[in-house]
Amino acid sequence: MRRSLFIQIGILTLIVFIGYLTFLYLNKNEFSKSVDSTELETIKETQINEQIANSQITNQILDIAYKSSDDRGNIYEINSVSGKIEDKNENVLILEDVTAKIIIKNYSTFLIKSGKAKYNKLNLNTHFFSNVNLYYLNHSIKSEDLFLKYIDKEIKISNNVVYKNQNNQLKADEIDLDMITKTSKIYMKDEKNKVKAFIKN
Repeated sequence: MRRSLFIQIGILTLIVFIGYLTFLYLNKNEFSKSVDSTELETIKETQINEQIANSQITNQILDIAYKSSDDRGNIYEINSVSGKIEDKNENVLILEDVTAKIIIKNYSTFLIKSGKAKYNKLNLNTHFFSNVNLYYLNHSIKSEDLFLKYIDKEIKISNNVVYKNQNNQLKADEIDLDMITKTSKIYMKDEKNKVKAFIKN
């Protein structure tokens, strides 16, 4: 009888002990999962915030201004409200809300405004596009594209070109302008088409 009682107490104690160990094991796993999940969320959130911050730092540039001059005393200034570095070429900037000024010594100042521009910091070549306006002397030219080769001092204007001065208005496909020789060529891509001229009396 006494021996049977000891056996029963021993079995009961073993059951309680096994139950206690099982409880600890299950709770430990749940706590570990909770910690891992929280840490994972924190890591993900940190990585996302870092990516956003890096994107803002490396891509977006505000209040851009460049100024260059050559040995002849000609000056090229370009300013924009904002811009970013082109993905394919770190020397090229994609600019927004652009104003550029080309000062040709002993001649005139060329003022260019456009919605956007692609500016090469090495050779200063610039493609102005989106609502482009060029002003010099008493001339004004509107278009959608203007290509500046600064070293050669050459400008090519294309895409919905409208030229105006005090008395005339011309519509053409393209205008080539040499800022040094002060010569220009106004023409249509298709020779069968004619430049449209409107002359004020």
